[in-house]
Amino acid sequence: MSDNGLRTTAPGGLYADFRRVARGAPDAPAVIGYDGRASTYEALLTAVDAAADRLAARFVDGDVLGLAADDPSTFVALYLAAAKLDLVVVLLDSRLPEPEVDRHAAKYDLSWLAVDDAAEAFMLRPLPDADLHRHRASTGYAPDDFVVHCTSGSTGEPKGIVMSQAAISARVRLWGGELELTAADVVLCALPLSHCHGIDVLTLPTLLAGGTVVFARGGRLTGRGLTRLIERHGVTVMSGLPVMYQMLTAAHGAPTDALRTLRTAISGSAPLATSTQEQFGSRYGLPLRQVYGLSEIGVICYDKDYVGGGSIGKPIAGVEWKLEPVPGEEELHELYVRGPALARGYYRDPVAGAHMFQDGWLRTRDFVSTTPDGWHVRGRQSGFINVAGSKVGALEVEAAVRECPGVLEVAVVGVPDPASTERIAALLVAEAGFELGPLKRRLAESLLPHQLPQRYEVVPALPRTPLGKIDYAAVKRLMTGNEVAAR
Repeated sequence: MSDNGLRTTAPGGLYADFRRVARGAPDAPAVIGYDGRASTYEALLTAVDAAADRLAARFVDGDVLGLAADDPSTFVALYLAAAKLDLVVVLLDSRLPEPEVDRHAAKYDLSWLAVDDAAEAFMLRPLPDADLHRHRASTGYAPDDFVVHCTSGSTGEPKGIVMSQAAISARVRLWGGELELTAADVVLCALPLSHCHGIDVLTLPTLLAGGTVVFARGGRLTGRGLTRLIERHGVTVMSGLPVMYQMLTAAHGAPTDALRTLRTAISGSAPLATSTQEQFGSRYGLPLRQVYGLSEIGVICYDKDYVGGGSIGKPIAGVEWKLEPVPGEEELHELYVRGPALARGYYRDPVAGAHMFQDGWLRTRDFVSTTPDGWHVRGRQSGFINVAGSKVGALEVEAAVRECPGVLEVAVVGVPDPASTERIAALLVAEAGFELGPLKRRLAESLLPHQLPQRYEVVPALPRTPLGKIDYAAVKRLMTGNEVAAR
């Protein structure tokens, strides 16, 4: 223990696991940054220990760290330093404006903010009301709490998901085993490290297997640029949003063997169109597998055996599950899950916690259909639209719209309808020259009458969260506002 009450070396956990790997292969490349420069495991371990020394010198008992570094090596070093010291660390988007930083500081009781600094790798900024936050943190956080993931709020109010090191270690170990990651793997991470997909699904499993993580700014990638990146670094595993694979299938000038080093391509964090899945496989000769999970527990299902057709596969090892019937829906079940990777709840949000965490189970609130080969997500409880008493799954409507010629992207929501309950509204991104007439005729052949959208709007781009997921709350506000204006 140090004089300020912080533990200076954790007897186990993430730091010890990383140190073991780093000492076993000190000269191996651990991370390749945005600028293409590689850092070895020895260099990264040195950065972790240096960061831990700086944190230990400033932090006192009750301090909570807000981690908002943009540089991936700095982010990883601070994350593992917090693990070494048993600090609570809240992962923040580095692009948050100052008012949002203040809001998060108050919400999660932060005392310090870590941001990039060219001279010293990172700078520690003291935050206002630190004494108040320390007091609140002493009662709000449990002794084994380690990390808080802030949800994007794409479908509702943002929440802080609180997890222990043991839970993170479990999800990293289970998913790394599922992928069969080794020191020979080079994994592409084009997602923010402040999100579960970036840190828990891609970065930590790779580092603890002794592999190399290649970081890229997803928002700046083009299809051709993505193929060059994969070729240059010999990427063997990639996982990202469906839009990455849409870019790859549409990449002009990319040879069909451009992805020859890839052994595994995975799409997650948003629904994958079957057309994208099929086009990717046809062009590059590699199955595009879908993964399904929630930040509250990590990866839940993975199409490892490749069923395709939009399947999420089956639950991975270590995830216990049960299916509860959905009233009035014979083929649908609500999925409940639990396991060692489960979060303990939401920070100071008992109402949201009671809604999702029940008797040791996580209610995903997602409805699935099952076959012996694999499962399909058919919709989220909050995403079902009540059309004159009939429940319509927004995901099912989106899937049908996505398969129509000329449609690039779609978001479907329910908007108030004074004559009924809700009406279905579809916000589209489409190719030049797109017309709604052919789309409506095709949908009339594939959907039931009550499933057909009653309102369409075509826009240049869909609203998105910082991760790149569709911001359904913003879509609903936009379509509801336009609905009112149109009356």
